[in-house]
Amino acid sequence: MPPFTNILDCQQKARQQYDAAFYLMHATFPVIRDPKLLIGVVYNLAQAYEHAIDAVLAYERQLRLIPPYPNDPKYKLNLFRDKTMRRNKISPEYITLFLELKDLIELKNKCPVEFQRGNRYILCSKNYRMKNISLKEIKNYLTQTKEFLTKIEQIIRYK
Repeated sequence: MPPFTNILDCQQKARQQYDAAFYLMHATFPVIRDPKLLIGVVYNLAQAYEHAIDAVLAYERQLRLIPPYPNDPKYKLNLFRDKTMRRNKISPEYITLFLELKDLIELKNKCPVEFQRGNRYILCSKNYRMKNISLKEIKNYLTQTKEFLTKIEQIIRYK
């Protein structure tokens, strides 16, 4: 675990990242109409998930519900999935969404071809399998992330 991980700082960073994604989607995108902004929304949502997971793990570590852990993203994710989700009855769909966001970011970093088609952003892998990022998808991601952050805030507030 990183030394002196502050629960409130992590929680605040998660909320800031979500707010940035929300602003990009609902204020900036309608004016600019550039589908490349959708990748920025995805990146901010993934960061919001990471900070929220850090916050709840730091909180549970403070309560000694989980053992000390290294600052390894995969280890933290597995610890969150194995201990925290089960204990707090968090739906696995949130982790599925987080992993999907991470995959989109990774695909964006590795894809040789990317282009716009209407209000969608298309990413092509090396073997030209296409992945669409649409407004409807992003709005769904925003809604689910908001629910996840609310759930995490309830966990930290009520224990």
